[in-house]
Amino acid sequence: MNVVRTDQSARPRKAQEEEISNAMSAPRPDIADLLDVDVPPDGKVITISDLHLPAVRTDVSGRCCEMLARHLADEAQPGLTVVLAGDVIELLGSPGSTATDILRPHEDLCAALLDVTARGGQVIYTIGNHDADLAWDVKAADAVREMTGARLCLAADLVLADGRKIRVEHGHQLDPYNCFCDARNPLDTPIGHHIVREVIPRVEFLGRGWVDGAHEMADPTDFPSFIGSRLVYRKLGRHLWWLIAIPLVILILVRIPEFTAFRSRYPDTDVWVHRAEILGYGAIADLIVIAALVGILARRAWVSISALALDKRGYGQNEAARQRAADLVADGYHGFISGHTHHPELAAMASGFYANSGSCTSVVEAIGGKFGLPPAYVRNQQICWVEMTGGQAELVSARVELPGATRMERFAAHGRNPHSDIPVRVASWPAGPDWPPPDKKAAGGGQVSKADAKKPAPR
Repeated sequence: MNVVRTDQSARPRKAQEEEISNAMSAPRPDIADLLDVDVPPDGKVITISDLHLPAVRTDVSGRCCEMLARHLADEAQPGLTVVLAGDVIELLGSPGSTATDILRPHEDLCAALLDVTARGGQVIYTIGNHDADLAWDVKAADAVREMTGARLCLAADLVLADGRKIRVEHGHQLDPYNCFCDARNPLDTPIGHHIVREVIPRVEFLGRGWVDGAHEMADPTDFPSFIGSRLVYRKLGRHLWWLIAIPLVILILVRIPEFTAFRSRYPDTDVWVHRAEILGYGAIADLIVIAALVGILARRAWVSISALALDKRGYGQNEAARQRAADLVADGYHGFISGHTHHPELAAMASGFYANSGSCTSVVEAIGGKFGLPPAYVRNQQICWVEMTGGQAELVSARVELPGATRMERFAAHGRNPHSDIPVRVASWPAGPDWPPPDKKAAGGGQVSKADAKKPAPR
């Protein structure tokens, strides 16, 4: 039996080694390290990233493709430049799927991108860490070129008509968990690759039902806080309802007319009814105290676990990219655009700007709880992109609530996430305002205001 098991486990490993060996010896796709892209005068640039399109079309990926295809179709000018800034197709989380397998179910977006090039525009694809195979897999790179009309590169410089440049990168090279030493080497696998393919699937399998969505976290390094929140709402919270229900039932029973008239009907039982009322109210008080103690202990447990966060949270994830923008602007660049963190941002950076295109996929992020409750980690589909015309930049954002949250999580997050469910302009540069506001950036959060939610998306 042992020999048979060894042989069976060796086969896929040997096949994998042969596949990697073939990839190492195969010709490399023609992909530039840094591609200069000339932007026509008054031409618009739309930068989109982190679609994470899966091999099977889902409600999330379908909504993303439909909204983007519709928006690209509305942009009728011939000088349109679309930059796909990495992690567009999910090759890392879909082992065994090819680029063709992923793009074919999302042909509406592919058709919209091909239509951009047919109208005289251009599509640029800067490779990220979840689609890093495109840097060394010729078949995958050719499939993307054929189905989207894109030119592939590792990074791009958008050259404006007046000579100013804007650097566009996915941003994973600024992340120590996901950066490559050699992006063209299939054996170069950062720790983030192993977490996505090996660790998170097992964690979700072992904790199925209460850690769902771990692979969609906007802040993967905030995993301890995510676990603490889910323990409170999906483990402890499931057993706390009876502490709330029992006092309510007792109060209702006490207020029933037949029960309150029991004394007058049977005077001899007055003493026993009085004692029962005392015991009932005592039980209610005990349950309230127990519920309060459990709530305090649950919050302290969440605070203790969340303190184990592996790295910066929220918009702190963009700090390295902001520094990169500051360095580029100091070297004469007009601005820097990245993605990767799933935290959309647009802010002035000295005489230039920094923009993060966010994502167009589902994200699990903390929404602040009410009454001192821990934040609830709920799923939303984020749809963001950056638009630029004549050197002026705008950030467009939307957020669509997705099912899956428990009743307690919905209660804790209710009214705390007032994002618009249609794309709206939330920031612009240089006129302002920045996004997120300084207080939200410092707190690691960021929400669309009601005033911004009423503004239509720019055309």
